[in-house]
Amino acid sequence: MTAPRTLTALACCAALVLLSACSTKESRLQSGLEKGADYVRLADWDKASVEVRNVLQIDPKNAQAFFIAGQVAEGKGEIQRAFTSFNKAVELKPDHFEAKVGVARIYLLANDPAKSAQFIDEVLAASPKHVGARTIKAALAARNGDVASAVAQAKALIGEQKDAPVDASMLLAGLYANQNDAVGALATIEAALKADPKHLGLLRVAAQIAGAASEPAMQTKTVAFYRRATEQAPKNNELWNAWALHHVRKQELDLAEEVLRASIKAQPDDSQRHLALLSFVTSQRGFEPAEKAFLAAIKDKPKDMTLRFGLVNLYRSADRAPDARRILQEIVDANKEAPGLSARTQLAADHLASGKVEAARALIAEVLVASPRDNAALLMRGRMLLAAGDARSAIIDLRSVARDQPGSTEVAGLLAQAHRRAGEPQLAREVLSDAVKFKPDSPELRLLLAADLADAKDFKAAAAEVDSAIKAAPQNLRAYDFKAQLAVAQKDLASAEKVFVSYKTLYPKEPSGFVRLGQFYAEQKKFDAALKEYDAASRLAPQAFGPALSAIGLLMAQRKFDEADARVDAMLKADPKQLLAHQLRGEVATARGDDAAAEKAHRDFIALAPNAATGYLSLARLTLKRGNLADALAVLDQGEKAAPTDLSLPATRAEWLARGERHDEAIAVYEALLKRAPDDDAFANNLAYLLIERKGDKPSLERALTLAQRFKEAANPGYLDTLGWAHYKLGQYPEASAVLERAVALAPTSPLLQLHLGLALHKQGNTAKAQEWLKKALASKATLPNLDEARQILAQR
Repeated sequence: MTAPRTLTALACCAALVLLSACSTKESRLQSGLEKGADYVRLADWDKASVEVRNVLQIDPKNAQAFFIAGQVAEGKGEIQRAFTSFNKAVELKPDHFEAKVGVARIYLLANDPAKSAQFIDEVLAASPKHVGARTIKAALAARNGDVASAVAQAKALIGEQKDAPVDASMLLAGLYANQNDAVGALATIEAALKADPKHLGLLRVAAQIAGAASEPAMQTKTVAFYRRATEQAPKNNELWNAWALHHVRKQELDLAEEVLRASIKAQPDDSQRHLALLSFVTSQRGFEPAEKAFLAAIKDKPKDMTLRFGLVNLYRSADRAPDARRILQEIVDANKEAPGLSARTQLAADHLASGKVEAARALIAEVLVASPRDNAALLMRGRMLLAAGDARSAIIDLRSVARDQPGSTEVAGLLAQAHRRAGEPQLAREVLSDAVKFKPDSPELRLLLAADLADAKDFKAAAAEVDSAIKAAPQNLRAYDFKAQLAVAQKDLASAEKVFVSYKTLYPKEPSGFVRLGQFYAEQKKFDAALKEYDAASRLAPQAFGPALSAIGLLMAQRKFDEADARVDAMLKADPKQLLAHQLRGEVATARGDDAAAEKAHRDFIALAPNAATGYLSLARLTLKRGNLADALAVLDQGEKAAPTDLSLPATRAEWLARGERHDEAIAVYEALLKRAPDDDAFANNLAYLLIERKGDKPSLERALTLAQRFKEAANPGYLDTLGWAHYKLGQYPEASAVLERAVALAPTSPLLQLHLGLALHKQGNTAKAQEWLKKALASKATLPNLDEARQILAQR
């Protein structure tokens, strides 16, 4: 009898353990869901995401977890991800009404009211009093133009509930706001706040309504609403930034800075808050205070690489590329992990943009050794392989990136391009089609696919894709441009015209539609019609100079100088100090041949803007046109004194001195320029070429070669020619030939490059190939140095 009792006891213990485990699992699930919902209410999306992930690890088919994941994604603006999560919740639990309402809400946002209504009808059929569904139904009424019905439905919902429902209150407030009834909108939100005084969404909407109102009494409430909201959710960066932006819009810059500093105090370790403050200082206080603030912040938090990357961006925005590279190198030297890898990738991109392909390739190789799946590095290597003609290897890298970024326009475009270069046009089409399927609302992807179809002369399918792009983004003018181009490609100019007319009709207050139609008419030589459209655009946007410039340019092209001048007069009458108008007056006078009027206009410009280089450059060019180099240089000298930091003035001086055979002076100016801007390739190239052609002694040639070595990996044929020619002059013929062959491959019709390559090949002993290039250079009839030497070589055959 003992054994059975023991077995019974063991069975009981096992059952208790099992029950305990089940209880623990259920409690963990419930706790995670409750915490996730709480974090959603506080708009703490990161923590809500953590709770959802934990729940889904325990129960991968938990519908409520997917619903909360949808709320998180929606809160973060990741609409596609929200849609997927809500749909998954509905799939797992078809009667999850809140998830269905979420799907309906996204369909409404995506401008698909029919599908939104379908989901709402399903919810209301099963639960006629569902507040969320009835709220969307009211929103659908507003979407369909029945604002009165929408207001009535929202009011009924609020009146039926003991506590005012949040979504219905926000909808009603939005309807009031759209009718310019800020008082009614705010009163609606404040009534809802009485029932739920800590609701973050309500507080934020209240702050937005009050901040946008014209009534001073309402505006004074804005700060109180933001303060209450940040007290509820001190970790929500968006709230602090919105509060600061409110003060910026009112030009209360000191108060805005106070808010951003309070944000940092609430979360001192959050790098993004420091960056928000530093970004504010950059935009509102200028470069020098921003640089000082960045350096102070980095000194205070030396291990925070985010701040250093921010300083990199500051230097780039100020065109201080060497400083940006220096900071990136500091990050590389201090970090082997993610920040260092990112810095290497950015340095590689910088090198690639400068034509230093090998340096970029070496850095990318380092990144991929440490992190073989690094998407940024793989993407860059794919670009380089594609540029080098290795489409097959590029496809491997780009496919890897595409798996992680299936909806990326950049990646899909590059991968499709690689397939086309590999002779696989059908695979290119499939790449773009798959990307569109993954991200059907992307107008950029639709237009890429349309371009591919148009290249294949499948204009009907291309037009369908363009129409889908327009549906996804109705104001995307580029899509209308493409649609018109398709019509032009089919020689259907009437349809092309209709495209721009329809855009103009749909958006009568958008000047870009009128401008684009004007450009179309100008291309068709319908100048009067074009001018009419430009003028209509100017009336819509009188402060925008683009339409006015297009109109004046059109008149000048037709040599209608009196009409062009009349328009400039009107600009000056409206604003006698308008610099652009004075500049245009000078250009019209120059085109007319009235040098005296042009000179007066340029001098008027200088009087109004004595520290701007533009006026001096224009006056100097006019003076040089009259054949007086000394006086032109004197004008440049005056400008350099007035605008000492501008490099265009001394650069023009160097160019004109060289043209005037004053080579030593030109070389001295280029040397000075290169000291001021050591990374400027144009200055280095021009100096090196002068040293080669106009000095020619061995020290000058060696100096030129040192300067031109930076062009070893350049894609600029002129720069490669300078390097090759330096090698040639120093007797380094194999090196010269190798570099000059690359230059000619990039510019195969250039007589100068053909001549230089032929001379180098001759010196190297490759007579047949040398004569081929020398013949081409001579056949061009171009006036070039060293032609006599080329003729002698050909005569020796």
